[in-house]
Amino acid sequence: MKFLKIKNNSNMELDQTEELFHNLGKFAQKQFGFKKPPTLNLLSDQENQSKPLGKTAYYDPQNMSISIYVDGRHPKDILRSFAHELVHHTQNENGQLNVSGYSGQGYAQKNKNLRAMERDAYERGNMCFRDWEDQLKQSKPTIYNERRNYKMSTKKWKNKELSENLSERFGIKMNLSALNESYDLKGESKEEDQRTLYQQGFDDAMAGLEPADDAPREPLEGGYQDGYNAGEEKRISQDAEVGRRLQNRRKDQD
Repeated sequence: MKFLKIKNNSNMELDQTEELFHNLGKFAQKQFGFKKPPTLNLLSDQENQSKPLGKTAYYDPQNMSISIYVDGRHPKDILRSFAHELVHHTQNENGQLNVSGYSGQGYAQKNKNLRAMERDAYERGNMCFRDWEDQLKQSKPTIYNERRNYKMSTKKWKNKELSENLSERFGIKMNLSALNESYDLKGESKEEDQRTLYQQGFDDAMAGLEPADDAPREPLEGGYQDGYNAGEEKRISQDAEVGRRLQNRRKDQD
């Protein structure tokens, strides 16, 4: 749902960021309490971009508009500027920007009232952005910092998450993208058969048994492994040998 009017007069594509502007604007309205959403202008300025300390954004209280220079900037930095200017928009609605005194270059150092407005914008703007970013990532894990940026499909993302979890927990690395969801002539799922083989390999490893001849092999760092952790198999085998020796010693004592 669109929250504010966006005028894109820049070279930036909005396919991945427009939703974020609307989402952040709505979130900030709840935190700051402003009534009317401002107009957002996105600007390109190559000369400004070439300056190390060029302009980033400004708020126009007369037109109730926010203008942001976007060239060469990370989307998060642009959104952070947006949150900062939304505080100035709130101040304007509340009549706090109608202050007298110096308003030229260096006003933040020379005008104590405008300095207070800037301090408020930096503090509330940055914290609003942080709160918004954190809640968004918690409600939609990895979407905005992984799948969106690399255009990863939902299926590939889920397989990647599952593979990493298995590797971290059990030392098993599975190529889930190779699983085929089609069915053979007997009507049995090949995907289920493949998963059964991996599960059997893991169960055998935990029981200290040798892997089946058809156990799937997956490449790992340092070589190939039969669907289970070789170190775990060695440890289990040693424990089993100790158990057998203890049992034989008890029989001899009897």
